[in-house]
Order: sequence, then C-alpha cells, then structure tokens
Amino acid sequence: MGLRNGSLNRDLDDTDLKILQCLSQNAKASYAELGELVHLTAAAVHGRVKKLEKSGVIKSYGIDLNYDAIGLPVTAFVRVQTGAATCRESGQRVAQFEEIIECHSVAGEDDLILKIRVATPLDLQNLLDDLKTKGLIIYSNSLFVLETHFERNRIPKD
Repeated sequence: MGLRNGSLNRDLDDTDLKILQCLSQNAKASYAELGELVHLTAAAVHGRVKKLEKSGVIKSYGIDLNYDAIGLPVTAFVRVQTGAATCRESGQRVAQFEEIIECHSVAGEDDLILKIRVATPLDLQNLLDDLKTKGLIIYSNSLFVLETHFERNRIPKD
C-alpha cells in the first residue's frame, strides 16, 4: 500500500488501510462500495470510517481542483525566513491568507516553505508585501511553477 514498515499507525489494521486507500482515491465512495472492496457490510464500513474520523486519522474530505479553470493559474513555492517569530507561530499566523494553500516548517537557512496559488505574479508580490508589512516574514525567495506534471494527496494503490 506504499506504507513503509515503521510508518504505520499500530491501531490501524489492513482493512482500515484499504478503506483509507479507497477514500483517498475517491472520497465520494459510498459505504456499500467500500464494503464490496473490503468484504464488509456497509454498516461495518460506516462504523470504521466514523472511528477513523473521531480518532483524527481522517481529518477532512476534499476535491481535486483544476486551479487554471477557476482563475488561479500561478503556483509558487516560497522559501521564507520569519525572523524572531517561531515557525509554529508564523505558520499559524499565515494560515489566515487563503492564497497560501500549504505551509511547512523546514530545517536549514529558511524557516517555512509556502505553496501559494494566485491569479497573477503581481498578486503574489502583493501577498508577499502584505506578509512583510505585517511582520510575518523578513525574507522570501519565490520559485514559480512552470508546469505541474502531477500532484498527489492519496495513498498509492497496491
């Protein structure tokens, strides 16, 4: 299932992992469809999914968007230094900016890596200016994506 030894939550059995794999491929799958794949009743799958949600293994459900089609064709990864603020504090504070779709603390000379989606390069500049003006970042280095070959937010198939 693409999970290496040691990275596996010990509370999850093979059936839970198969359910997670299926949901990561198609979050709209019905409990009956999932049940057929894992050889359980829809009610049993429902119970397992609710347990996975309650435990925090499933944090949310989402959709795979075509950002070009909704007017956000510019993707950039931005290396950021936050200054005196901790990475955790800065990460929480930049979460208010909807254009920032990912934020990761990193080791090295930078503090955070941001993944940003905007309509134009000028929108990115305005966002970075806003972050600097508000004291959230002191330095940034932007890497513009020229072409995205694929993105994954799913568990690989067996």
